[in-house]
Amino acid sequence: MELDIKDRKILAEIDLNARETFQQIGKKVGLSKETTINRVKNLEKRGIIKRYTTLVNFAKLGYTGYAVYARYENINEKLKDNLIRYLKGIPEVYWIALVGGRFDIAFGIMAKSVFEFNRLYYGVLTKYRDPLVDHKIAIRAELRQHKKDYLIDNPPSTFHPPFFGKEPEIEELDELDSKILSMLSNNARISIIDLSSILKTPPSTLSLRIKNLEKRKIIQGYYTYIRSQKYGLESYRLLLKLTNMDERTRNKLFEYINSNPRMILAIETVGEWNFELTMEVENQEQLQKEINKLRDNFQKIINEVEFLIMFEDDLVYDPYPLRKKERKIYKVK
Repeated sequence: MELDIKDRKILAEIDLNARETFQQIGKKVGLSKETTINRVKNLEKRGIIKRYTTLVNFAKLGYTGYAVYARYENINEKLKDNLIRYLKGIPEVYWIALVGGRFDIAFGIMAKSVFEFNRLYYGVLTKYRDPLVDHKIAIRAELRQHKKDYLIDNPPSTFHPPFFGKEPEIEELDELDSKILSMLSNNARISIIDLSSILKTPPSTLSLRIKNLEKRKIIQGYYTYIRSQKYGLESYRLLLKLTNMDERTRNKLFEYINSNPRMILAIETVGEWNFELTMEVENQEQLQKEINKLRDNFQKIINEVEFLIMFEDDLVYDPYPLRKKERKIYKVK
């Protein structure tokens, strides 16, 4: 499925800021507001734009992310569907992905302590111990979300990737802040007027609250989930095992990732591997070239590179999932 230059420019703009207005996007790409709306709706209809997400740094709220990777064994489609439905229903599960390679499924749990994680993790294993095997756990120390710079020539150079993780902090949220994050988390383009109607709160109050959440760095930005598979690219997750790592080399690795237009996600982890990188490429030949470049640049520290195929990068991605059951009352996805 091909993209023309106008669609590419629209995707690049809305990828930078999912809450940008249609008028602002149209002005930047040289289209009228009405034409921009029609093109965005068409991109949604074609499945290229799947959803708009508010990037919440839940480490600011005292949480750490734990990723679980597992392989299926003796499982049918009905049991797979039941498993995914079960995971979706857990309030602390913020991410589910379907993958290929060494593993078949991955999911993320946010927890305030390793004891809380174990309770949730063992709950999943108790129910699905037989079909889920070869589990590996990666504690997410820091995650940086990058933009799809390959969409256009000369992308903005001033973009600073939002991050999640680092040392957990305790930023207090009151009930209204919590509801705002919940509503925005998987509906970042919801208007202040609609949000006001749902939460029964004046628009001016909500605008001030959102600005304050941004200022406190709890809201890191607004992200558009763009499915690259729908326009002919392939998505891969690289799992890097490193050695002789120090702070200087770590920073150089993050800088390299930020400068590479094909790398859209970087996660520093604690566990069997040290980094997870998501890449979007045209084919496995291009993937291998990118892996070779990575090895050449960091040959002193890269011990092993494994890759997974991302069939569905984010089947679920909900950066503030704790109140997701409540959203059904408000009829917000």
